Amino acid sequence: MSLKKRMFRSNMMILFTALMALMLILVGVLVVFEDPFENQFHSLTQTRLDSHIEEAARLVREARPGEEEQLSQELSRWDYQTALIADGSVLAGDQSEDMRDLAEHFTMEADSSGETGIYLCQNASVAGKYVEEENAFLVAVHFSQEGRLPDSVRPLFFTFLIVLILTGIGAIAVLLLLAAFFTRRMNRVVMEPVGELVAAAERVRQGNLEEKISYQGETEFEHVCQAFNAMQDTILADRKQRERNERARIDMITGISHDLRTPLTSIQGYIKGVLDHVADTDQKRELYLRTAYESTQEMNVLLKKLFDFSRVESGQLPFHMVKVDLAEFTSAYIAQKEAVMDPERVQMTFEKAKGEIPEVFIDIEQVPRIFDNLLENSIKYAERLPAQIQVRIFWENTWVVLEWKDKGPGVPEEKLPRIFDRFYRCDEARTIKGSGVGLYIVKYIMERHGGTAEAENDDGLEIQLYFPERSQDGEDIDR
Repeated sequence: MSLKKRMFRSNMMILFTALMALMLILVGVLVVFEDPFENQFHSLTQTRLDSHIEEAARLVREARPGEEEQLSQELSRWDYQTALIADGSVLAGDQSEDMRDLAEHFTMEADSSGETGIYLCQNASVAGKYVEEENAFLVAVHFSQEGRLPDSVRPLFFTFLIVLILTGIGAIAVLLLLAAFFTRRMNRVVMEPVGELVAAAERVRQGNLEEKISYQGETEFEHVCQAFNAMQDTILADRKQRERNERARIDMITGISHDLRTPLTSIQGYIKGVLDHVADTDQKRELYLRTAYESTQEMNVLLKKLFDFSRVESGQLPFHMVKVDLAEFTSAYIAQKEAVMDPERVQMTFEKAKGEIPEVFIDIEQVPRIFDNLLENSIKYAERLPAQIQVRIFWENTWVVLEWKDKGPGVPEEKLPRIFDRFYRCDEARTIKGSGVGLYIVKYIMERHGGTAEAENDDGLEIQLYFPERSQDGEDIDR
């Protein structure tokens, strides 16, 4: 069963059950309290005791068994009727309907003393005593004609009951119609956005992530639809990013395969030259082997980048933080590189800003990896050798900033925001060897340090590395 039908049926059933229960309770109360209602009605309309009740009581008290006929004649002058009553029925005397009705409601207790009691009962003045010989009550009754409604009360009650039932049925019908109207309206309010969501989910299932839900109505449902649209945007952006990553990954694999093929072919050629005795002198053999060795180093660099990238992607790149003076650490790195690198390929200068620069927490194994990637890029994209690299460190607000600047051609402005993306290469023609993961790893390592990396063009490419300032009493952190 659909939600719409279920809601409608449930609402109608609940309302109908509640109204029927209320109706039955009202009818039951009226039926149960019919007699008390009638008696109360009578009591409100009863008159005072008859003025001759005392004389009638005296005559009843003085009457002897067998004198009932004489008593009736004496009391008739005051419009009194006499009767013997027992167990709710008239044994002798007046047999009128009023007397029989009174006998049904007569509640006088048996008293062998012969005392006469005076009562108001059923709108009548009653004087009575218990006659032990007859085991019955001798009563003299005066039925008042003022305020009597014995013949109209019961029909009036049943008329009222019928009117109540008919009115209740009509009210139930009207309420059910109103409930049906408002339930259908509520169904539209609920089912319209639900239908929009179902249709949108079906579109997403079919791969259509462009079309949005357009709903304006209840605030809560608007929020749900907006959340669905936001989720759809996130899925679409993620899908596009995955498609870009997949294309870039394929390009990277293709490029690395191409980049590996060149040194591998070189290694094979030179080793074969040695084996075939083409290198027939010691000098040639040394040249061939040195060239092959340099090709293996080139391959090792490419494979090392792939290994680093796989560790980054799997989250297995360890970080062990220690507090260092970043300026001294960088200066030592530059001195080490200058000692082993050909000055005709690269020239590096280092500058530390004046004043105190706070120590920072870094991983002393991962930060050199950043420098290696930046150094390789600067040499690779240099317009001419030696590549000119300037490194400067200064303190800015709560950051210790390391600027790495080269004199290369820079990066087109439209490509600057993407140079830290994985697999991204500015050289789409692949005229320069590279994997497209170097700067991605740089950004990743900086973010793991709690900092970031940014790039801009300034007479070449300038990379800014932001290291967060740490308190002087901070402890070493492993993460």
